Amino acid sequence: MWNAVRSELSDVDILTFDAPGFGESELTAEFMAGEPSIATFVAAMKARLDELGIKRIALGGLSMGGSVAAEFTVTYPELVAGLALMDTNINSDDADRKAFRRDAAAKADAGQGYETVKDWTTTMVGPDASDEVRASLDARFRALPNEGLAWIQRAMANREDRTDAVARVKGPVYFIRGTEDPTASMESYMKLALRTDQPRIKEIPGVGHFAADESPVELAAILRDFYAHVAR
Repeated sequence: MWNAVRSELSDVDILTFDAPGFGESELTAEFMAGEPSIATFVAAMKARLDELGIKRIALGGLSMGGSVAAEFTVTYPELVAGLALMDTNINSDDADRKAFRRDAAAKADAGQGYETVKDWTTTMVGPDASDEVRASLDARFRALPNEGLAWIQRAMANREDRTDAVARVKGPVYFIRGTEDPTASMESYMKLALRTDQPRIKEIPGVGHFAADESPVELAAILRDFYAHVAR
């Protein structure tokens, strides 16, 4: 999902993490021991950073990745020089949302993960999203690994409220949303922004929940600005 954005930022050293069970990240025994947890994902990220000798990062996450980024920030605040939250909310799920996620996980267990996300090409994108963007998203949704999808949905349902993450960051905190995103409201971002010393709220007009796909050039420009502020 980040390829188009990364191509706009080829001069920046970027490390992206696939969620457990997705892409090149295997759903190994460490993730399957006990209840699925975002904290386990964060620990694996930290281990990889340690392997690479990386001591300080500008951290970002989109959608569920925002919750992962917030969990990382709370756990390892000394590593996070700046935080970019994109099309996300970092509070815990209410009862209805937990039930939705657990139902989605059960369907994925039954090999029907696509059924839980197939409508997102219409309900979660901006009205002007191109057919090409919608087709690309649908192809990726069809290819979602059921085991990985079940794991991440349960991990998200189990997550704690991490709205305190923004106050742990001593550098810039960017709140980025598509104006048509139904999941990340301006109101929620404004409340979070009041809890940090260096907030910036950025909106991408006409874009829904998948800014990295719908508007990669614009998102990359915002992330370049974010990185420049972190590097000062």
